[in-house]
Order: sequence, then C-alpha cells, then structure tokens
Amino acid sequence: MEQGVDFEDTFAPVPRTTAARMLMALAAGNSMHLHSLDITQAFIQASWSDLPEDTWDIYITLPRGYDEDPDVVYRVVLPLYGIGASARALHYTLARWFRENRFEQAGFEESVWIRNPDNHYPSRIIVSTHIDDMLCACDDLNVLEQFKTDFLNRFEGTNEGAVHEYLGCEVVRDWEKGSLSLLQCGYTECVLKIYGFDKATPVRTPLSPGIRLTKQDCPAVIDPALHRRYLGIVGHLSFLVQCTRPDLSFAYAELSKFVAYPGQKHMDQAEH
Repeated sequence: MEQGVDFEDTFAPVPRTTAARMLMALAAGNSMHLHSLDITQAFIQASWSDLPEDTWDIYITLPRGYDEDPDVVYRVVLPLYGIGASARALHYTLARWFRENRFEQAGFEESVWIRNPDNHYPSRIIVSTHIDDMLCACDDLNVLEQFKTDFLNRFEGTNEGAVHEYLGCEVVRDWEKGSLSLLQCGYTECVLKIYGFDKATPVRTPLSPGIRLTKQDCPAVIDPALHRRYLGIVGHLSFLVQCTRPDLSFAYAELSKFVAYPGQKHMDQAEH
C-alpha cells in the first residue's frame, strides 16, 4: 500500500443495526434458530492477498527503542490489530470463503450473506458478519450446526450457541410466543452511573415539554468540560436510539444539532 494512493483504503463494511434487527425479526417470525460465532484473533486469520487492490504490501518502521538496520525493510506478513487495513482484509477473506461455499451477498448489506437450500445445506442459511462477531440463522438446527462446523474448520473461533448477547444488547427469546426482544438494561444502567444519574427521579418525556433549543443558546466561548460531557451523553444516546430506544430519536436529533457549541441550556436538556 502506498501513502497518498491507497494508504487510506481501510473501509470494512459492517451491517447496520437495522440489518441485525431485521435478521432477528426474520428468525423470530419464521421460527429460525439464531446462533452466534466469534472468530478468535480474527485479523491474523485474514490475508492481504484477498484485498482487491493491485498492491497489498504494507511496510512499517520499528517501534522506538529498536535498532533499525538501514538496509532492511520490514513487511507486515499478516494483518495485525492496530493496522487500519486489517479489518478490510478480514472482510475480503470472509467474502472469499462465503463465495467459495456458494453464499450470495445480500444486495442491501455487503456483510450479510445468504445461501439457498441445496443438497449440502437443505435449508436456507443467513449470516451477518460484524468484524469478528457473526449471527447465523436457519430453520433447521442440524443444517445450522453443519454450517458452523464447516466454518470453524476454516477459521479458528468459538461456537457460542444460541445468541443471548449481541454487540452489547441482551437478546431474550420466547419460543412459545414467537417473540425475540432486544434489551439494553445493563448498558443503560452503566451510562446512568457514568453521568451520576443512577439514583435520579424518572421523568415522563426525554426533553422538557415545550422546550426550544436554538443557536442563540450557544456560548461565545465554549466550556471544555461541559463540551466533553455533552458529547459523551449524546454519543451514548446514539447507541440507545439505534438499538432499542427509537422513542428517543427526536430528543437525540435535537441535541445533536449543538454538539459543536453546546451551552448550559443544551446541557440541561441532555441531562433532563
């Protein structure tokens, strides 16, 4: 990779939260088994040669403190954690394996793969890959177990069985009711403790009724401490809105308008 040419080609697609929720909804609505896999030390199981770029060699300088021979260059043999292109290499390594095993990429998500029924897998399999975390759905448990065995014969990883947690969300399934619920109780409690609201009194609305936030409420000189706290609160709200709390969308959208120059009035509403 050459700096200024493809040095910044580090993008690795991951499924949007809506795609993961859609897969869970399909599993619940169609009585599909939903399991998870975790790839161990995922990046070093990838290969630079799977990247679509014409050149995939990456060279590094030694860390400070090492004696460096001026006549020697150091090429990175395997993708390593800390190298921007490693996640991209993993995505293409996984993509090659899926294509070799007759999976097709979903048109709406580059990291969602579907294999239709055939002699090897008599039932449809849907797989979502999020770097080293995978969700696998199939209505036949034996077929799902065979797929996981085939995958783990190629990649070292852990078969975690039926999914109970995914990207910080608790997954609760009721087979009798045909329902699957996503919860973020632990995450929410942790956020409340971080900002000192774990013992606060609940309110009925995300923002004060009738409040209107404007640019006129922005200060001429920003308070760094207030700014950091405001950014943290809004950032944590973003994850809640995407996963389990769409009812906070309006409040999040309003607060997000002022992340550059928040004032005390904005902070009061963020802490409401």
